[in-house]
Amino acid sequence: MNNREKVVIVGAGMAGATASAYLAKSGYEVLLLEKNNRTGGLLGTFEKEGFSFDSGPRALVNSRIVKPVLKELGIEWNFLPNQISIGIEDQLFQVKSIKDLEEYKRILIELYPQDQQDIDKIIKSINDLSEYTRVLYEFDNPYFGDAFSDKQYVVKKLLPWTFKFLKSLRKFDQFNMPMEEYLSGLTKNQSIIDILIQHFFKKTPTYFALGYFYVYLDYFYPQGGTSVLKDLMVKKVEQWGGKIELNKQVTRVVPSAAKVVDAEGREYHYDHLIWAADLKTLYLNLDPIGLEDMTTARVESEKDRILASKGSESVFIMCLGVNRPPSYFKERGGEHFFYTPSRKGLGEVNHSLRLHLIEHFDEYSKAEVLHWLDQYLDLNTYEISIPVLRDPALAPQGQTGVMASCLFDYEVMKKVEAAGWYDEFKEHIENRVLSLLSSSIYEGLSKDILFKFSSTPLTINKFSGSSEGAITGWSFETEPPVVYKLTDMSKTVFTAMPNVYKAGQWAYVPAGVPIAMLTAWHVYQKIIKQSKRKRK
Repeated sequence: MNNREKVVIVGAGMAGATASAYLAKSGYEVLLLEKNNRTGGLLGTFEKEGFSFDSGPRALVNSRIVKPVLKELGIEWNFLPNQISIGIEDQLFQVKSIKDLEEYKRILIELYPQDQQDIDKIIKSINDLSEYTRVLYEFDNPYFGDAFSDKQYVVKKLLPWTFKFLKSLRKFDQFNMPMEEYLSGLTKNQSIIDILIQHFFKKTPTYFALGYFYVYLDYFYPQGGTSVLKDLMVKKVEQWGGKIELNKQVTRVVPSAAKVVDAEGREYHYDHLIWAADLKTLYLNLDPIGLEDMTTARVESEKDRILASKGSESVFIMCLGVNRPPSYFKERGGEHFFYTPSRKGLGEVNHSLRLHLIEHFDEYSKAEVLHWLDQYLDLNTYEISIPVLRDPALAPQGQTGVMASCLFDYEVMKKVEAAGWYDEFKEHIENRVLSLLSSSIYEGLSKDILFKFSSTPLTINKFSGSSEGAITGWSFETEPPVVYKLTDMSKTVFTAMPNVYKAGQWAYVPAGVPIAMLTAWHVYQKIIKQSKRKRK
């Protein structure tokens, strides 16, 4: 580019890094600002005593987005398989193909023999939605590469796929209701419903949750840990001349002057601004001075929607160093395991009781809070990750790092912190979960623990800046303030402010690493088009 336009990107997670890489490669003057002392946002890997743990996702979903983006940016790496297993009490199986739904069906019928007809209907729905999801993932997203220049590809593959794709989207619209509501029409057994939904976020649309059985087949793991992905992207940003500045917290955004200001008063002027960080923070730091009245009205309306909305659920994560060989865990769920210790399901413990606890916390004694907590932990579903089973270099020889996590309410943690016994509460969770695992899937585990530590929703909020400690952007419990239809995704990157865009987990729901990268790509495309119009 002869006229180097300045692009400032706030937030060096995967969305910010991806947008920066694309724009730097295209010749823009790119400045990526990150408030922390490291890049990656929620995506990270850390070490303790020779063990490596992933601070963000336990593995990554390609979604026919991640790998094509990496290819387009010239990023190569060794990606390892990631086998998903599902376990309920003493029943477990590996998800190796869509045919394994029959094994899932067998287990559910064994656990709930009186509900066989209901289970048949549920499995059929999962199979149907998995097939629609398969169509979406059938081949690399046609956004990327030079697919449209290959006429044979367009005629023989792309066009036939497009028709199937549009048909699948119409089917998805029929499954847009919350998963629990949909399943309630298939069975009255609340335990079955709970078992199927309690490792998803509340009010998750049916098309996303039930279609996830196919998504389990699409997981992969970067050799070295999930944070390798952002490290590779950051290297590309720097290779193409982009600048990255850490410890730069933006505290003021002035669209009328096309500038942002950091906590130390430094000003950064831009031609384009991409906000790839917590979206509430953008509007809390927004200075609308100088904007036209009509624009101000749109911005204020947008701000009201954003600030009134709630982030998705958060997560409690416990990390263990264990003096047991990886082979022990390979035989009991493997490297990526969704485990439910009790067929009973969370039921009202996670609904009316949780809400009552939050609303009337001061009326509860410590013993009553812990009683609720014990029920919540005993009946929950745990995502268990064993990094060393994917990459042998991620733990000392003969030992194993174990991560066990479950969804957890940010507000409960805030109430406990305000009451002054956060550390005690956190330790109680650690001990209860460890005891639960020791008495079930990993018998006697407690006696072989080398160390343990944990993070809570408050930890995530503190270190990532993510509102409510959210790990996937907006909650479905209320109407999300952003676009959540696949066909409208390209529109969601706009804001009401001139030359200000949004990208990442807060730009679209449901979100994750693939969506973060795809929204970044859409922003890049919008800026490219705008630049071309300027030059005409």
